[in-house]
Amino acid sequence: MSAFAQLERDQLAERTKAGLSVAAANGRKFGRPDITPDHDAVKRARHLRGQGLAPADIGKIIGASRATVYRYLAMEEK
Repeated sequence: MSAFAQLERDQLAERTKAGLSVAAANGRKFGRPDITPDHDAVKRARHLRGQGLAPADIGKIIGASRATVYRYLAMEEK
């Protein structure tokens, strides 16, 4: 029985890999989408931080999470 189970697992893995290859060849992208930062939001976050607001409050104002605000504040100015 275990030999059949192993055979089925191997076949399942092969079918999955083949399906992913076909999807990738057809232009399907996998994983989390890349998000380009909104430069206006970055500037506004920096401005609000300069006024002494906390990152959580800045996030509420600009409509972003606290983690996003921290990421915006850590970005180098361009």
